[in-house]
Amino acid sequence: MTPRHRYPPELAEHVRQRWPAQRPLRLAFEHLCEALSVAYHASLTFEETRPTRFRLLLTPPGDLPERGVPNQGVLRLAFDQSRALTAEELRQLAPAAPFETSLIGASPIDGKLRIWGLAHSGPAWLAPTWGGRQVVPTWTSDPIVHVTGPGLIAVRSAGKLIGALERGAVVDGTVDVFESEWLATLFGREREEIQREHAALQAGAASPTAVSQQLIGRIAQHMLRRTIQLVLGSRHGGLLLVVDPLSGAAPEPLAGLNVKYRFDQSEPPRRYRSLLLQLLDRLAASTTSSEVGWSEFARDTSPELEKLEQSIFEMSRVFASLASIDGAVVLDKRWSILGFGAEVSSDIPPPARVWRALDTEAATREERPVEEVGTRHRAAYRFVHQHPTGIALVVSADGAVTFVANRDGEVMSWEQTVSR
Repeated sequence: MTPRHRYPPELAEHVRQRWPAQRPLRLAFEHLCEALSVAYHASLTFEETRPTRFRLLLTPPGDLPERGVPNQGVLRLAFDQSRALTAEELRQLAPAAPFETSLIGASPIDGKLRIWGLAHSGPAWLAPTWGGRQVVPTWTSDPIVHVTGPGLIAVRSAGKLIGALERGAVVDGTVDVFESEWLATLFGREREEIQREHAALQAGAASPTAVSQQLIGRIAQHMLRRTIQLVLGSRHGGLLLVVDPLSGAAPEPLAGLNVKYRFDQSEPPRRYRSLLLQLLDRLAASTTSSEVGWSEFARDTSPELEKLEQSIFEMSRVFASLASIDGAVVLDKRWSILGFGAEVSSDIPPPARVWRALDTEAATREERPVEEVGTRHRAAYRFVHQHPTGIALVVSADGAVTFVANRDGEVMSWEQTVSR
């Protein structure tokens, strides 16, 4: 039996039932239904061949601070006259309100939903997916509707996902691969190597300070989150392939890869590791604790540490720029850059089947036909089939982000939630 597709009124009911009790939903249900319906139809439109993307803020302009500033609250920009809330009006306004930094404001006026203006929030709300230590500002609990692609609508309150419409289904969960246990395990050996190298640097200290694997892992994760956001911002898409580190002259990590532009094995392509060790050494020098972790890192506001953090995150821009041409960027698990413009050989047979994980640890999954995806995804499947200890990251031009890895001998894909 074919599953029944869900539509905006059902998403509205889902949101009403799951709205947080501690902050009542002030918008009338019929207005919520109308806003979601209009947003849905706007999501099916295009602006100069680009899908319409926007955030719709459903709160009265008077509830926003007149002296608000971006990244702490919002800069409220009210029109002298309100405009009708229609799909065409949202399509026309979307380019003036970039999804990452601005919102289109609407609220009931004389009993009808109307667009009252724009609100510039700045990009700080993206911190959970962008990476870094900044605090995410919370300046309203009213509904914010995210439209990220055709038929893709989500409703959030104070940063929390309440419900979303995706592939004709209503969902209320997110998949964040970075929080998975399997991903941490995949990089476990490399984290232990960093710990040993850091310990060697601390050998002469009066009171050596160790670093936690969690800190090492989270710094790398935030660097990769920024890479994803930069590739998404390019609207070009990209493919990142992560292999085991090269050992001596052994060619196995690059088996089946035709790398057009390969880098030498000098220090600059391995700069991430150098910067990370400098950061950990600086962090250890500022404490008397026996071990430092993410909390110590987050609290340290010294200019020296900030400079090192920004240098590490700038590596994200290097990775993203290399992904802007056809072919894959090839990295190893130490985040060294091996090359770019790589092709996964067509001689590698595709897996017999591919599974789509429905949760972070792939406890629930569904089979996914290999033929229904594009070239980048098929290349990622073949790569992981050939390199079961590797990982592929596909960033599509339409804004989708997919991790591909081997789990339990099967090729598995996860659709990473990014600013939904």
